Amino acid sequence: MKSSPRRIKPRAVDGILLLDKPCGLTSNAALQRVKRLFRADKAGHTGSLDPLATGLLPICMGQATKLSAHLLDADKTYRARVQLGSKTTTGDADGRIVESRASSITRAQLESLIPQFLGSIRQVPPMYSALKRDGEKLYKLAREGIEIEREPREVVIHRLSLLSFDAQSEAQSFEFEVQCSKGTYVRTLAEDWAAAAGELAHLTALRRTGLGRFDASTMIDLQALEDCGDEAAREHLHLQPLLSVLPHWPRLSVDASAARELRAGTPITVDAVLAAGWICVLDESGRLTWLAEHDGAGTLSPRRWLGRDALSESNNPTSAGGPVVAS
Repeated sequence: MKSSPRRIKPRAVDGILLLDKPCGLTSNAALQRVKRLFRADKAGHTGSLDPLATGLLPICMGQATKLSAHLLDADKTYRARVQLGSKTTTGDADGRIVESRASSITRAQLESLIPQFLGSIRQVPPMYSALKRDGEKLYKLAREGIEIEREPREVVIHRLSLLSFDAQSEAQSFEFEVQCSKGTYVRTLAEDWAAAAGELAHLTALRRTGLGRFDASTMIDLQALEDCGDEAAREHLHLQPLLSVLPHWPRLSVDASAARELRAGTPITVDAVLAAGWICVLDESGRLTWLAEHDGAGTLSPRRWLGRDALSESNNPTSAGGPVVAS
């Protein structure tokens, strides 16, 4: 009689991994592989990338999942490659071509259109998206051949630059870089940009290179992560601390007595000169354990605990201290 495979016991892991997601893998599949590699008790990603897209996908583990909203709301930076002359059902190369015609635009014409896409603009979300209508995801309706009217949404384009333009090949193409607010569909931006010049277009490649304060310099791909060694080595070498999510927030260290008061939900009085607003509260070891709110007059009120109970901490003595979350 075959014995059932031994269940791997999860461990307490707190921090953020900056994954370089490969092309062809869903964000959730990437999340599950990372979670297994770390044996993390809880993990979630902060904003999906389409299977076609590659690049920066922050994976929050443990207590970092409580900070994921700050990454979901952050600005993003992308590099994209666009094929001119054809439109697809999805706005990218994963879709079926529904219209084609020869393109004849010049680089100068494309660049002249950039100003109208800077600042606050309105986009109509694509049908092939995870947005919901009456509880049903739009992409599921699209697969059934159903198209419904979508309300334009306001997004912000902070920076848009044309990186290259290829007019020599059979079908023209170009590459661009964009820094934008959350909720921006780069597929739609590429289509709208081309349409403003009377052209058809779709994305053939998309790579996220920045999210909030994080950039591509500290990303790691799945293969390198698998080759790294055991869980402790991966944690030591590649996890960003919780504080890295909130680099501009004021910080305040408290002693054990004050930490106990905060843990009990009791506001404390502090002597530090602090403006009214949110504060990162660190324990005596320098770990972020509380998000608290200061009233500007000396009272600090606990709002969100980011520590672990003693039992959880004992499972992970080296702990480094919203979204789709895998528990």
